[in-house]
Amino acid sequence: MNNKTTLLFLLLILAEYLHAADPKFYVMLSPETKANSACLNLLDSEFFNGLRKKFPCASSESQYSTKVLLEWEKQKQILGVEEKDQLLNIAEAMKYDYLVSLSVTVLENTTTISAFIMKKGPNNVISRTVESVSNGDASINAAKKVSKKLIDDLYQYNSQLCREKTWTGTIKIEQHTYEKLLHEDPKQPGGSIKSDLSVQCDVNNNVAQCTVNYSEQLTGAEGNSTTVASCTDKTDVSISVFDGKTSISVGMVEAKGTCSGSLEGGGGFSSDVSVPLGGWSVDAAIGTSTRSDSSSGSVNQGDLTITWSMNKK
Repeated sequence: MNNKTTLLFLLLILAEYLHAADPKFYVMLSPETKANSACLNLLDSEFFNGLRKKFPCASSESQYSTKVLLEWEKQKQILGVEEKDQLLNIAEAMKYDYLVSLSVTVLENTTTISAFIMKKGPNNVISRTVESVSNGDASINAAKKVSKKLIDDLYQYNSQLCREKTWTGTIKIEQHTYEKLLHEDPKQPGGSIKSDLSVQCDVNNNVAQCTVNYSEQLTGAEGNSTTVASCTDKTDVSISVFDGKTSISVGMVEAKGTCSGSLEGGGGFSSDVSVPLGGWSVDAAIGTSTRSDSSSGSVNQGDLTITWSMNKK
């Protein structure tokens, strides 16, 4: 087995331990010398800290931290390809999403700092920058400037790098009411109204798919009526957790059904109806288990009960 095959085989084995769903960066550093050591280490540190700050979901490795101690020129000879292709081969083998090259060259009184970032796929160079300055403090400032330029250019891919986590789970709403109705004539018997509502919502991000069942019975001296309505509909939902408290808002739905009954003195009726329902909310509830990425609980608001179990991922 030749050197090139051996290297790629070892990288494939190492990839099994390094693969993750979040975006991964592989950082290649130019060979460290006594002259460029301070500036190179600063450049590496500035990029690492900037990446962590702007993209907390991302992870990065360098050839040192992954134990792939390959010298820059030696890599070209082993792989037998150009610098850009060489890096892409490593990215493919180790399942990295982004490749970063950081280089510091010191010649006489001049320090040249160059860097670029590539992603896998077409049009893969997304940032490239070079700074040539005099040695000393100017090179330190240049290293910081180069690192910032890389991070700023990378930020346009923020939505691809760190996908915003979304809430998923269930919300259940139950409401059972009973109310006595007084007749306008105190000498006449009154009536009553009874209603039952059941709502089951599956939540995905800011959309709730809700199954709704509603019934209402009205009885009185002038007659009686029964309304039955149901629907399976989508509505808006918002969920927030702050300081251990959960707030939930579920939008409106429209249940369709029938209303039928009889009138005093005989005769019946029946008609199709649409019943608007919703606008349910929970405001800063403690619940039974609340963290920044999960919340569950149940609250009573008079005859209304809202129960939820949510996870953010």
